[in-house]
Amino acid sequence: MANSSRSRSASSSRGAKKSTSGKSARSTGTRKNSGRNSAPVQEESGFGGLIRKFASSKASSPVIFIAVVLLIVGIDLLISWDKYAMFFKILGIEVLLAVIVWVILTLVFSRKSTDPDGDYDSEV
Repeated sequence: MANSSRSRSASSSRGAKKSTSGKSARSTGTRKNSGRNSAPVQEESGFGGLIRKFASSKASSPVIFIAVVLLIVGIDLLISWDKYAMFFKILGIEVLLAVIVWVILTLVFSRKSTDPDGDYDSEV
């Protein structure tokens, strides 16, 4: 029994060695045409290609903005359960938070664009 287990392990290790050497021989092969005579890249067709084209177009930002606003209003309607006072309170709080974040981001990015050195204390 000891011999049979040795022969099994030896044959399995030999098979592993053969498979790794076969993989290494395939993986070390180099490409002969490095950019020359390569086939032209075909455009993607189907739904994924359409999504990529849409995302790179100028119309994507407004459409995404409208979709997000509709999603937020829909979630607010689901949360309020036909209690209109509660719906408008939630919506008002969200609008106020959006305006505050927008003002803060506008101030931060406008300050960075006016001072190229990034040194804000140089005016003092």
